[in-house]
Amino acid sequence: MLGEMATFPPGTIFAGKYRILGQLGAGAMGAVFEAEGPQGVVALKTLLVEPGKQVAAETRARFDREVAACARLQHKHVLSILDHGIDDVTGAPFFVMPRMKGEDLGQLLTRVKRLEPTLAVPIVVQACRGVTAGHAAGIIHRDLKPSNLFLEEEGGTVVVKVSDFGLAKVQDVGIESLTSSGAILGTPHYMSPEQAENAKRVDARTDVYSLGMVLYHALTGGPAFTRSGSFLAYVVGQAQVPPVQGAAPWVSPELARATHAALLRSPDARWPDAAELELALTMAVGFEIANATLYRAALAPISEASKKQVAPRAELPQHWQDLLRR
Repeated sequence: MLGEMATFPPGTIFAGKYRILGQLGAGAMGAVFEAEGPQGVVALKTLLVEPGKQVAAETRARFDREVAACARLQHKHVLSILDHGIDDVTGAPFFVMPRMKGEDLGQLLTRVKRLEPTLAVPIVVQACRGVTAGHAAGIIHRDLKPSNLFLEEEGGTVVVKVSDFGLAKVQDVGIESLTSSGAILGTPHYMSPEQAENAKRVDARTDVYSLGMVLYHALTGGPAFTRSGSFLAYVVGQAQVPPVQGAAPWVSPELARATHAALLRSPDARWPDAAELELALTMAVGFEIANATLYRAALAPISEASKKQVAPRAELPQHWQDLLRR
């Protein structure tokens, strides 16, 4: 498959209207190119079709799912698509996205490891808004993780964009049945326990769990379960999510409780949707912090002064409604 990348060298006219400028990245099933088209300079994502062969059904289904999901969504905090179709020459399906500047949250965390709570929370709050828009459109993401939250630079500021809807559960799109009941769909480090058991039957609360684990990672330097064995122990009920304050004692008890209420094992005990999680985080840190403008210059590691702080230990909730009684 990777050998097929030579099919689209710089100068290639793709789909009759996009001139390939260069390759931005590649994966197992396709590649992303920088291209120039009617919208200006864009990012063009395509499956690389080998001559005389058909794309595997699940690979094509994932690609079509991403197109179907993004085509429904036009939101500030979602990476939208500008165009999609099939290249007449190669038969390769494609879609076109804005050419963005910046990095994803995964890249940032690899570089800085931990973030100040005053930075981690507004990033996740913005992600909550994109996820809420998806849920309103009948789209459950099912693969929320740091690398799927893009930090787009707009001038000197940063805006969070939810991306990669290839594993999304999209209502009224007839491709969901290609996901087998026994398949593990998603990324285990950020996946809810119910999604690990049956990805077809999850609802919006699986995304709430994933957002909570993304926040946990940003605060502590890693997700709660980094080994497959520890994650499986959690799924079968033999382990609990370690307290966020154990790895990040500077996290306030209010923020710790709001975070853990997203990570409860039972979906019924968790925040019922991403909008409620956003509200809880806002109440935990205050409106000004939760809604603070993000600046590129502020995407830095947590300070040594913050690391030396020790906040009062939180009594962790057993149900999201426990926080309403405080």
